[in-house]
Amino acid sequence: MKIYLTVILIGLVSAFIGIIPLLKKKADRYSLIAAFLLFFMMPYIIFHLNLPWTAWWWKGMVVSGALALPLVITSWRGSSRCAFPLFLVSIVVGAFISFLGHYLL
Repeated sequence: MKIYLTVILIGLVSAFIGIIPLLKKKADRYSLIAAFLLFFMMPYIIFHLNLPWTAWWWKGMVVSGALALPLVITSWRGSSRCAFPLFLVSIVVGAFISFLGHYLL
């Protein structure tokens, strides 16, 4: 039970960190909600996915970058000013999730 609570807290923190660049770029509310939900669910997916060919610090960046690609592509079509910051912050948040998961769980 403590592990799931920790994953939820990591998800909330990473979701708020993930939408900060989108707020600065004045993205629409649907993009903000989609990014928040993506970053909120990302720790659960990263911690339960087994990739034997990756190191613990690299797994979060790979998975979060891959999961953010559809959202990056759709935001590129709508407003290209949010696409690159969204992809960049997804990789940074993935590293953040990996480090927190390694040291807290």
